[in-house]
Amino acid sequence: MNQQFIISSEAISQEIGGETVILDLNGEAYFGLNQVGTKIWQLLHDTSNRIEILNGLEQVYDIERSELERDLDELLEQLLDSGLIHIKDSPGK
Repeated sequence: MNQQFIISSEAISQEIGGETVILDLNGEAYFGLNQVGTKIWQLLHDTSNRIEILNGLEQVYDIERSELERDLDELLEQLLDSGLIHIKDSPGK
């Protein structure tokens, strides 16, 4: 599963003390990310590729890859459900 993601243009974020606060302009709701979530959000700005995000996390955190994958997928699912990110369409779609 190597999906690519795009951060919503309706998501505004600010890092504060190692954590990130995201404002969803559509739903006018705030979301908070802890330190690991903040790193994932930063990596989403750098790359849209799930595997590259996972590799970036692996360079920072000394955790089993399977645990990183589980945590990454859980957060990506929450961000998708909240409309803060979208799955990038495949070429030709």
